[in-house]
Amino acid sequence: MIVLNRESIINGLIELKKEEDRESRIIVNNIKSIISLNDISDLDKLNLINNELGKILFDETI
Repeated sequence: MIVLNRESIINGLIELKKEEDRESRIIVNNIKSIISLNDISDLDKLNLINNELGKILFDETI
C-alpha cells in the first residue's frame, strides 16, 4: 500500500528534479559535443542541436 504524506510527496518531487537535472546535463553535453565536431557542416550541426533541444521541450510537455 502506498502512503501519501507530505514527506513522501516532497521526496518524490526531489527525485523528479534530480532526474530532470541529470537529463538536462546529458543534453547539454551532447550539444557541446555536436558543436566541437569538425567533419560535418554547420547546417547539420544546427539540425542535430535542434533535435537535442526538442528533447527538452518534449519532456516538459509530458
